[in-house]
Amino acid sequence: MNDEKQTEQEKRAKLRREKPLALEKIMKIEERYHQGIATPIIDIAYSYACNLKCEHCTASRFKKLGARKLTPADLRAISEAADEMGLCQFCISGGEPLIFPDLDEVVAALQPDKFHLAMSTNGHFLTPEMARHLKEIGVDKVKISLDDFDQAEHDANRHDPGAYSKAIAAMFNAKEAGLSVVIQTVVTHQNCRRPQLIDMAKFAEENGFTVDVLIARATGSWEGRHDLLIDQDDAEYLRQRHEEHPVLHRDTYPSYGMHKGCGCVDSTLHITQYGDVLPCVYVHIGIGNLFEESLADIIKRGQSIRCFNEHSSLCLSGEDREFIDKYMTKFYGKPLPIPWSAAFGPEDFVEPCP
Repeated sequence: MNDEKQTEQEKRAKLRREKPLALEKIMKIEERYHQGIATPIIDIAYSYACNLKCEHCTASRFKKLGARKLTPADLRAISEAADEMGLCQFCISGGEPLIFPDLDEVVAALQPDKFHLAMSTNGHFLTPEMARHLKEIGVDKVKISLDDFDQAEHDANRHDPGAYSKAIAAMFNAKEAGLSVVIQTVVTHQNCRRPQLIDMAKFAEENGFTVDVLIARATGSWEGRHDLLIDQDDAEYLRQRHEEHPVLHRDTYPSYGMHKGCGCVDSTLHITQYGDVLPCVYVHIGIGNLFEESLADIIKRGQSIRCFNEHSSLCLSGEDREFIDKYMTKFYGKPLPIPWSAAFGPEDFVEPCP
Protein backbone atom coordinates (compact mmCIF):
# COMPACT_ATOMS: atom_id res chain seq x y z
CA MET A 1 0.00 0.00 0.00
CA ASN A 2 1.44 3.38 -0.98
CA ASP A 3 1.55 6.31 1.44
CA GLU A 4 -1.35 8.19 -0.19
CA LYS A 5 -3.74 5.22 0.02
CA GLN A 6 -2.74 4.55 3.62
CA THR A 7 -3.29 8.18 4.54
CA GLU A 8 -6.71 8.19 2.89
CA GLN A 9 -7.70 5.03 4.76
CA GLU A 10 -6.59 6.59 8.03
CA LYS A 11 -8.67 9.71 7.32
CA ARG A 12 -11.74 7.63 6.59
CA ALA A 13 -11.25 5.52 9.72
CA LYS A 14 -11.12 8.75 11.74
CA LEU A 15 -14.30 10.03 10.09
CA ARG A 16 -16.02 6.69 10.71
CA ARG A 17 -15.39 7.20 14.42
CA GLU A 18 -16.17 10.90 14.58
CA LYS A 19 -18.59 11.71 11.74
CA PRO A 20 -20.26 8.62 10.27
CA LEU A 21 -22.97 10.68 8.56
CA ALA A 22 -20.36 12.70 6.67
CA LEU A 23 -18.38 9.58 5.75
CA GLU A 24 -21.51 7.92 4.38
CA LYS A 25 -21.82 10.76 1.86
CA ILE A 26 -18.09 10.88 1.11
CA MET A 27 -18.13 7.20 0.20
CA LYS A 28 -20.62 7.99 -2.59
CA ILE A 29 -18.50 10.68 -4.28
CA GLU A 30 -17.01 8.35 -6.90
CA GLU A 31 -20.39 6.87 -7.82
CA ARG A 32 -21.90 10.35 -8.11
CA TYR A 33 -18.99 11.56 -10.22
CA HIS A 34 -19.50 8.79 -12.77
CA GLN A 35 -23.21 9.68 -12.85
CA GLY A 36 -22.40 13.30 -13.64
CA ILE A 37 -23.67 14.56 -10.28
CA ALA A 38 -21.68 17.44 -8.79
CA THR A 39 -20.30 16.97 -5.27
CA PRO A 40 -18.46 20.22 -4.62
CA ILE A 41 -16.64 21.22 -1.48
CA ILE A 42 -18.32 24.53 -0.66
CA ASP A 43 -15.98 27.29 0.50
CA ILE A 44 -17.83 30.07 2.31
CA ALA A 45 -16.31 33.52 2.80
CA TYR A 46 -18.66 34.31 5.66
CA SER A 47 -17.02 37.68 6.39
CA TYR A 48 -14.14 39.62 4.84
CA ALA A 49 -13.02 40.97 8.24
CA CYS A 50 -9.32 40.23 8.81
CA ASN A 51 -6.48 41.18 11.13
CA LEU A 52 -3.85 41.29 8.37
CA LYS A 53 -3.40 43.23 5.12
CA CYS A 54 -1.77 40.72 2.79
CA GLU A 55 -0.40 41.66 -0.61
CA HIS A 56 -2.50 39.10 -2.47
CA CYS A 57 -5.88 39.81 -0.83
CA THR A 58 -8.85 40.45 -3.15
CA ALA A 59 -11.50 41.04 -0.46
CA SER A 60 -11.82 44.79 -1.07
CA ARG A 61 -12.96 44.13 -4.65
CA PHE A 62 -15.85 41.98 -3.41
CA LYS A 63 -17.24 44.36 -0.80
CA LYS A 64 -20.70 45.78 -1.48
CA LEU A 65 -21.85 48.71 0.62
CA GLY A 66 -25.34 48.19 2.01
CA ALA A 67 -25.78 44.73 0.48
CA ARG A 68 -27.36 41.86 2.38
CA LYS A 69 -24.77 39.64 4.09
CA LEU A 70 -24.82 36.01 5.11
CA THR A 71 -26.12 35.18 8.59
CA PRO A 72 -25.99 31.93 10.56
CA ALA A 73 -29.62 31.38 9.53
CA ASP A 74 -28.57 31.61 5.87
CA LEU A 75 -25.78 29.12 6.50
CA ARG A 76 -28.25 26.71 8.07
CA ALA A 77 -30.41 26.94 4.94
CA ILE A 78 -27.35 26.32 2.75
CA SER A 79 -26.40 23.35 4.92
CA GLU A 80 -29.88 21.86 4.72
CA ALA A 81 -29.91 22.22 0.94
CA ALA A 82 -26.41 20.78 0.62
CA ASP A 83 -27.27 17.78 2.79
CA GLU A 84 -30.39 17.10 0.76
CA MET A 85 -28.20 17.09 -2.36
CA GLY A 86 -25.72 14.65 -0.79
CA LEU A 87 -22.91 17.19 -0.44
CA CYS A 88 -20.48 16.47 2.34
CA GLN A 89 -17.80 19.14 2.84
CA PHE A 90 -17.64 22.82 3.78
CA CYS A 91 -14.68 25.14 4.26
CA ILE A 92 -15.11 28.30 6.33
CA SER A 93 -12.98 31.15 5.02
CA GLY A 94 -12.96 34.93 4.95
CA GLY A 95 -11.32 37.21 5.89
CA GLU A 96 -10.02 35.53 9.00
CA PRO A 97 -12.56 33.16 10.60
CA LEU A 98 -10.93 33.22 14.02
CA ILE A 99 -11.98 36.84 14.53
CA PHE A 100 -15.63 36.23 13.62
CA PRO A 101 -17.63 37.19 16.76
CA ASP A 102 -20.26 34.56 15.91
CA LEU A 103 -17.86 31.79 14.88
CA ASP A 104 -19.51 29.17 17.11
CA GLU A 105 -22.90 29.99 15.58
CA VAL A 106 -21.39 29.73 12.09
CA VAL A 107 -19.98 26.28 12.77
CA ALA A 108 -23.19 25.06 14.41
CA ALA A 109 -25.28 26.35 11.48
CA LEU A 110 -23.28 24.17 9.08
CA GLN A 111 -24.34 21.04 10.99
CA PRO A 112 -20.89 19.63 11.75
CA ASP A 113 -22.32 16.19 12.51
CA LYS A 114 -23.34 15.88 8.84
CA PHE A 115 -20.34 17.50 7.13
CA HIS A 116 -16.57 17.41 7.09
CA LEU A 117 -15.62 20.96 8.10
CA ALA A 118 -12.38 22.71 7.23
CA MET A 119 -11.28 26.25 8.02
CA SER A 120 -8.83 28.50 6.19
CA THR A 121 -6.85 30.69 8.58
CA ASN A 122 -3.66 32.71 8.83
CA GLY A 123 -3.06 31.00 12.19
CA HIS A 124 -2.54 34.26 14.08
CA PHE A 125 -5.11 33.39 16.76
CA LEU A 126 -4.90 29.59 16.64
CA THR A 127 -3.71 29.11 20.21
CA PRO A 128 -3.75 25.71 21.92
CA GLU A 129 -7.03 26.70 23.60
CA MET A 130 -8.62 27.82 20.33
CA ALA A 131 -7.47 24.67 18.54
CA ARG A 132 -9.09 22.48 21.20
CA HIS A 133 -12.25 24.56 21.01
CA LEU A 134 -12.47 24.19 17.22
CA LYS A 135 -12.16 20.44 17.58
CA GLU A 136 -14.85 20.38 20.26
CA ILE A 137 -17.39 22.31 18.19
CA GLY A 138 -16.94 20.10 15.11
CA VAL A 139 -14.14 21.48 12.93
CA ASP A 140 -12.05 18.69 11.38
CA LYS A 141 -9.26 20.42 9.48
CA VAL A 142 -7.41 23.73 9.40
CA LYS A 143 -5.74 25.12 6.28
CA ILE A 144 -2.97 27.45 7.38
CA SER A 145 -1.43 29.87 4.90
CA LEU A 146 2.34 29.91 4.54
CA ASP A 147 3.42 32.10 1.65
CA ASP A 148 7.05 30.98 1.86
CA PHE A 149 9.16 28.66 4.00
CA ASP A 150 11.43 31.66 4.39
CA GLN A 151 10.31 33.63 7.44
CA ALA A 152 11.26 37.05 6.10
CA GLU A 153 9.41 36.48 2.82
CA HIS A 154 6.22 35.34 4.53
CA ASP A 155 6.23 38.16 7.08
CA ALA A 156 6.87 40.78 4.39
CA ASN A 157 3.92 39.57 2.32
CA ARG A 158 1.68 39.56 5.38
CA HIS A 159 2.89 42.95 6.62
CA ASP A 160 3.34 41.41 10.06
CA PRO A 161 6.78 40.58 11.54
CA GLY A 162 5.40 37.72 13.62
CA ALA A 163 3.13 36.10 11.05
CA TYR A 164 5.48 33.23 10.17
CA SER A 165 6.18 32.12 13.75
CA LYS A 166 2.47 32.29 14.61
CA ALA A 167 1.54 30.21 11.55
CA ILE A 168 4.08 27.52 12.44
CA ALA A 169 2.94 27.46 16.07
CA ALA A 170 -0.66 27.20 14.89
CA MET A 171 0.13 24.04 12.94
CA PHE A 172 1.40 22.25 16.03
CA ASN A 173 -1.42 23.60 18.19
CA ALA A 174 -3.91 22.19 15.71
CA LYS A 175 -2.14 18.85 15.48
CA GLU A 176 -2.06 18.52 19.26
CA ALA A 177 -5.81 19.17 19.39
CA GLY A 178 -6.53 16.38 16.89
CA LEU A 179 -7.22 18.60 13.88
CA SER A 180 -5.89 17.68 10.44
CA VAL A 181 -3.36 20.25 9.23
CA VAL A 182 -2.90 21.51 5.68
CA ILE A 183 -0.28 24.07 4.71
CA GLN A 184 -1.46 26.27 1.86
CA THR A 185 1.24 27.85 -0.27
CA VAL A 186 1.23 29.68 -3.60
CA VAL A 187 3.72 28.92 -6.35
CA THR A 188 4.48 31.06 -9.39
CA HIS A 189 6.48 30.50 -12.56
CA GLN A 190 9.31 32.38 -10.85
CA ASN A 191 9.43 30.54 -7.52
CA CYS A 192 8.11 27.01 -8.06
CA ARG A 193 11.58 25.47 -8.42
CA ARG A 194 13.09 27.15 -5.38
CA PRO A 195 14.34 24.76 -2.67
CA GLN A 196 11.92 26.24 -0.13
CA LEU A 197 9.05 24.19 -1.58
CA ILE A 198 10.94 20.93 -1.03
CA ASP A 199 11.95 22.08 2.44
CA MET A 200 8.28 22.72 3.17
CA ALA A 201 7.39 19.24 1.89
CA LYS A 202 9.97 17.61 4.13
CA PHE A 203 8.71 19.62 7.09
CA ALA A 204 5.17 18.45 6.35
CA GLU A 205 6.28 14.81 6.01
CA GLU A 206 8.08 14.94 9.33
CA ASN A 207 5.03 16.30 11.13
CA GLY A 208 2.07 14.59 9.47
CA PHE A 209 0.88 17.65 7.53
CA THR A 210 -0.18 18.07 3.90
CA VAL A 211 0.82 20.88 1.53
CA ASP A 212 -1.79 22.32 -0.81
CA VAL A 213 0.17 23.77 -3.72
CA LEU A 214 -1.91 26.66 -5.01
CA ILE A 215 -0.65 27.74 -8.40
CA ALA A 216 -0.64 31.48 -9.07
CA ARG A 217 -3.67 33.10 -10.64
CA ALA A 218 -3.59 36.52 -12.31
CA THR A 219 -6.15 37.94 -9.88
CA GLY A 220 -6.15 40.45 -7.06
CA SER A 221 -2.92 42.42 -6.90
CA TRP A 222 -1.64 40.08 -9.64
CA GLU A 223 -4.51 40.86 -12.00
CA GLY A 224 -3.18 40.74 -15.54
CA ARG A 225 0.21 39.35 -14.43
CA HIS A 226 0.17 36.37 -16.76
CA ASP A 227 3.94 36.18 -16.45
CA LEU A 228 3.41 34.71 -12.97
CA LEU A 229 1.39 31.76 -14.25
CA ILE A 230 3.11 28.39 -14.37
CA ASP A 231 3.85 26.78 -17.74
CA GLN A 232 3.83 23.15 -18.86
CA ASP A 233 7.41 22.58 -17.71
CA ASP A 234 6.57 23.99 -14.27
CA ALA A 235 3.51 21.74 -14.07
CA GLU A 236 5.61 18.70 -14.93
CA TYR A 237 8.21 19.72 -12.35
CA LEU A 238 5.50 19.94 -9.67
CA ARG A 239 4.10 16.56 -10.71
CA GLN A 240 7.53 14.97 -10.35
CA ARG A 241 7.99 16.55 -6.93
CA HIS A 242 4.57 15.16 -5.96
CA GLU A 243 5.79 11.68 -6.92
CA GLU A 244 8.77 12.14 -4.61
CA HIS A 245 6.79 13.90 -1.87
CA PRO A 246 3.11 12.88 -1.99
CA VAL A 247 2.32 15.46 0.70
CA LEU A 248 2.64 18.07 -2.07
CA HIS A 249 -0.80 18.11 -3.64
CA ARG A 250 -2.58 20.13 -6.30
CA ASP A 251 -6.32 20.36 -6.83
CA THR A 252 -6.02 18.83 -10.31
CA TYR A 253 -4.27 15.71 -9.00
CA PRO A 254 -6.28 12.51 -8.50
CA SER A 255 -8.40 12.36 -5.36
CA TYR A 256 -10.75 9.69 -4.04
CA GLY A 257 -9.28 7.47 -6.76
CA MET A 258 -10.54 9.75 -9.57
CA HIS A 259 -8.78 11.90 -12.16
CA LYS A 260 -11.33 14.70 -12.12
CA GLY A 261 -9.03 17.45 -13.37
CA CYS A 262 -10.16 21.03 -12.84
CA GLY A 263 -12.88 21.01 -10.22
CA CYS A 264 -14.90 24.13 -11.04
CA VAL A 265 -18.55 23.51 -10.03
CA ASP A 266 -18.17 19.72 -9.95
CA SER A 267 -15.68 19.64 -7.07
CA THR A 268 -15.62 23.15 -5.69
CA LEU A 269 -17.84 26.18 -5.22
CA HIS A 270 -17.17 29.48 -3.48
CA ILE A 271 -19.84 31.57 -1.76
CA THR A 272 -19.13 35.23 -1.05
CA GLN A 273 -20.24 37.17 2.00
CA TYR A 274 -23.14 38.46 -0.11
CA GLY A 275 -24.46 35.10 -1.30
CA ASP A 276 -22.87 35.12 -4.76
CA VAL A 277 -21.80 31.65 -5.92
CA LEU A 278 -18.57 31.30 -7.92
CA PRO A 279 -17.30 28.20 -9.80
CA CYS A 280 -14.18 28.42 -7.61
CA VAL A 281 -12.56 31.04 -5.40
CA TYR A 282 -10.36 32.23 -8.29
CA VAL A 283 -12.95 32.46 -11.06
CA HIS A 284 -14.64 35.73 -10.16
CA ILE A 285 -17.77 35.12 -12.20
CA GLY A 286 -21.02 34.68 -10.31
CA ILE A 287 -23.19 31.82 -11.51
CA GLY A 288 -26.08 32.80 -9.23
CA ASN A 289 -26.96 34.26 -5.84
CA LEU A 290 -28.37 32.23 -2.96
CA PHE A 291 -30.64 35.07 -1.88
CA GLU A 292 -32.37 34.81 -5.26
CA GLU A 293 -32.09 31.15 -6.36
CA SER A 294 -31.70 27.70 -4.88
CA LEU A 295 -28.31 26.03 -4.56
CA ALA A 296 -29.53 23.20 -6.79
CA ASP A 297 -30.52 25.58 -9.59
CA ILE A 298 -27.22 27.45 -9.37
CA ILE A 299 -25.22 24.22 -9.60
CA LYS A 300 -27.37 23.15 -12.55
CA ARG A 301 -26.53 26.41 -14.33
CA GLY A 302 -22.82 25.97 -13.55
CA GLN A 303 -22.83 22.45 -14.97
CA SER A 304 -24.52 23.67 -18.14
CA ILE A 305 -21.62 26.04 -18.90
CA ARG A 306 -19.44 24.21 -21.41
CA CYS A 307 -16.02 24.95 -19.89
CA PHE A 308 -17.17 23.68 -16.48
CA ASN A 309 -19.08 20.74 -17.92
CA GLU A 310 -16.23 19.29 -19.94
CA HIS A 311 -13.22 17.59 -18.35
CA SER A 312 -10.02 19.62 -18.26
CA SER A 313 -6.73 18.26 -16.99
CA LEU A 314 -5.55 21.86 -16.63
CA CYS A 315 -6.56 24.27 -13.89
CA LEU A 316 -8.81 26.63 -15.84
CA SER A 317 -7.97 29.73 -13.82
CA GLY A 318 -4.22 29.13 -13.48
CA GLU A 319 -3.05 27.08 -16.48
CA ASP A 320 -5.56 27.15 -19.32
CA ARG A 321 -4.43 30.24 -21.24
CA GLU A 322 -7.44 30.08 -23.57
CA PHE A 323 -9.87 30.18 -20.63
CA ILE A 324 -7.83 32.90 -18.92
CA ASP A 325 -7.70 35.10 -22.02
CA LYS A 326 -11.32 34.53 -23.00
CA TYR A 327 -13.09 34.65 -19.63
CA MET A 328 -10.85 35.67 -16.72
CA THR A 329 -9.90 38.95 -18.41
CA LYS A 330 -13.58 39.93 -18.53
CA PHE A 331 -13.60 40.67 -14.79
CA TYR A 332 -10.30 42.54 -14.72
CA GLY A 333 -10.72 46.03 -13.25
CA LYS A 334 -14.40 45.50 -12.37
CA PRO A 335 -16.33 45.15 -9.08
CA LEU A 336 -16.46 41.45 -8.23
CA PRO A 337 -17.94 39.11 -9.08
CA ILE A 338 -19.24 39.90 -12.53
CA PRO A 339 -22.51 38.09 -13.42
CA TRP A 340 -22.42 34.98 -15.57
CA SER A 341 -24.37 36.82 -18.26
CA ALA A 342 -21.45 39.26 -18.65
CA ALA A 343 -18.97 36.44 -19.15
CA PHE A 344 -20.79 33.73 -21.10
CA GLY A 345 -22.93 33.83 -24.24
CA PRO A 346 -25.38 31.26 -25.64
CA GLU A 347 -22.49 29.49 -27.40
CA ASP A 348 -20.86 28.81 -24.02
CA PHE A 349 -23.67 26.53 -22.82
CA VAL A 350 -24.07 22.82 -23.56
CA GLU A 351 -27.83 23.29 -23.21
CA PRO A 352 -30.12 26.32 -22.91
CA CYS A 353 -29.16 28.32 -19.81
CA PRO A 354 -31.42 27.47 -16.82
